[in-house]
Amino acid sequence: MDYTVNDVRHELQILRQRMHNGELLDSLGAEVGKLIDDLDMYDVPTEVRQLSTAETAPLFVKLSALQEQLTANDPILISDQEILALLNALRQTDPELRDHGVFFFIADALQHQAFSNEQIVLMTRYLLQDNVLLSHITETENDGVFLRSFAVFILSMLAYANRQSSVDLYSDELRNTFIEQIATYILLEKDTRGFVGEKGWAHAFMHIGNLLDEITSDVETTRADKLFLETILLERLKRLDTPMVMGETRRIVGYLTHLVNVNPIYAHYFLKQLKQWRQEMTRRLQPETEGDWHRFYNQSRLLTGLLLRDNLPDEIYNYLNEARNFLI
Repeated sequence: MDYTVNDVRHELQILRQRMHNGELLDSLGAEVGKLIDDLDMYDVPTEVRQLSTAETAPLFVKLSALQEQLTANDPILISDQEILALLNALRQTDPELRDHGVFFFIADALQHQAFSNEQIVLMTRYLLQDNVLLSHITETENDGVFLRSFAVFILSMLAYANRQSSVDLYSDELRNTFIEQIATYILLEKDTRGFVGEKGWAHAFMHIGNLLDEITSDVETTRADKLFLETILLERLKRLDTPMVMGETRRIVGYLTHLVNVNPIYAHYFLKQLKQWRQEMTRRLQPETEGDWHRFYNQSRLLTGLLLRDNLPDEIYNYLNEARNFLI
């Protein structure tokens, strides 16, 4: 089916509401999987606009000055417009500006509590916008992944900053938008590249693991929403036909292990998912294409990684160990 991003978001909103109403749980994976399988929306890549030298030069100067202030433990003054200009630079394929410049500064500044509460909310809203979080997401492998992926990584740090704040900075409306946008992003993301030549790290699924791990720790996020996001990730992972081989699987295993240890509800739900997964695999034909083999080895690395954890709940470890011939 020829979905649009808005169509996908609407379908997920319906599934989420049904889950909150208690109408949908055990069949959520099947519903999400069908939605992914019906997608026919990935076009050829288009150009991702890069900032000119005239635009990036003052950003480098500003970042250098700000980093010096942070290093000296001096208070920094940065305007909302300067923050947005820096976040916009996450689209750059030049890792010197994106990774070593903007990302490192924001991470350091958050650690130093250099942003006001209002600026944390401003950054969160900016990064959740479609033209940032979903930039070029309906295209095959493209340079838009850098903006998308680093938006997710910084959102995880902003969520942590909010969780550590003495007051909840996120309104109900913003938290709702957060869950809906992240759900839409995870379902649509297909780019599994890790390090991309001279352009540096893409690492979208590594950053997804970071964000979902943070959401797992957030007591303001409902159990239903945590299960909702976990299910979307698992169904997306099952269908990835390109390899994840640069640490993403280990990070996702860490997130899943954290989740199932938070409350028995999550452990019981994940065990049901594994049993459904086994049924699906017994019906699946022997891999024949390159994409089929990538799917097989992606899931094998994931499930093997889970078996290697020493803190899995016993019922999950025992099931994986008994079913390893089917699942791995």
